[in-house]
Amino acid sequence: MPTEQTYSGSVSDPYADNVPLTNGNASQSYAYNPWNPQSNPQTPSDVPPPGFVPPSDRIPMNSMENQKKRRMIPWFTIAISTIQIIVFVSELIVMNKYTGTIIATQPTLNPMLGPSIYLLIHMGARFTPCMHYIAGVTDVTTSNFPCASSTTVATNVCTLSELCGMGGVSDYPDQWWRFITPMFLHAGFIHIVANMLLQFQLGGSMERQIGFLKFAFVYLASGITGFLLGGNYAPDGVASTGASGALFGIIALSLLDLLLNWKLYNHPKRTLLAHVIEILIAFVLGLLPGIDNFAHFGGFVMGVLLGLAILRSPLKIRERAGQPIVNDYYPKSRTMKDRFLNLKLMFSGRHPAWYLWVLVRIGMLVLAAVFLIVLIREFHNGGGHCSWCKYLSCLPINGWCDAGDIPTSGS
Repeated sequence: MPTEQTYSGSVSDPYADNVPLTNGNASQSYAYNPWNPQSNPQTPSDVPPPGFVPPSDRIPMNSMENQKKRRMIPWFTIAISTIQIIVFVSELIVMNKYTGTIIATQPTLNPMLGPSIYLLIHMGARFTPCMHYIAGVTDVTTSNFPCASSTTVATNVCTLSELCGMGGVSDYPDQWWRFITPMFLHAGFIHIVANMLLQFQLGGSMERQIGFLKFAFVYLASGITGFLLGGNYAPDGVASTGASGALFGIIALSLLDLLLNWKLYNHPKRTLLAHVIEILIAFVLGLLPGIDNFAHFGGFVMGVLLGLAILRSPLKIRERAGQPIVNDYYPKSRTMKDRFLNLKLMFSGRHPAWYLWVLVRIGMLVLAAVFLIVLIREFHNGGGHCSWCKYLSCLPINGWCDAGDIPTSGS
């Protein structure tokens, strides 16, 4: 471990964990490479020891690094949005083929201005009777269900297998992929426009900040978790579609970044208020028919857990007040020795809080995995047993909370 040394001046480091370094005492800026003496034109007495650099010599994020991030193309956001738009157009085409219209008006109007819920179930919406055994429902062969082409109650003459489609189901349905496919389906024009606006505005910005792989990981994990939570605790007759769970995971990332890096925001209180308002509005709207609040809850929780694991360290830890600043610029690893030296530098000379945060990251990843596994096991065991949980996604007026109950009789 290198000997700890301190330098005069401020030791605060309010910027990213890994940015290029410059030397302010030289005649021109350059990256200081402790493995390459030629990169440092100073006299040996002025050369800082490997692994340390005065904090004032660090390039702020709002210069080169931020400009580079702004130029990055959010490929995942573009790709997932393109797929969702193509799938939505396919929904309209199939709906028109089956019913002669693209917007369901019978037996009830779709308030999102899109296909019927029967068609969405047929195309892959989260609908638990297609996904696991339900006593008195999936094992009753005389039960009548709507067809994908149903426009009146009189056309409720299909079997569950015909309604589910996608290869059909048996007495023990197992269409597990319905935890994934609903992310690509949307209930109507209002639904997809609202999601696309948020996805491009907030999602594109967050992807530029954390990168393609991290963003895709949180997006998909949050979406799947939201549908898992709904599959366990929403009424069996409620079908769910949309990217809301995934987007709530991204909202959680944005909120966490604000709280962990408060000083880096120009108007942090205003930004926090905007986040709180949009979250509250979304959860309140989730109490209305046709909107799945469980997807919101599940996606948000998973976003918080994964965000604490993958986002940059809190600003106070990166500042490492009163401690020498670790040089985060590492040479390209060409040999095993280089890799060992890079790893040694990464874990040496750190403030004790940095090591504690590493443990927090590991703990959050473990909690996220446990949360996901528990939901999966609970679902395969018949779903969660919670009689009052449905009120998290509905208001007990006009029979809204009873609309998703499937009769366990023959019709």
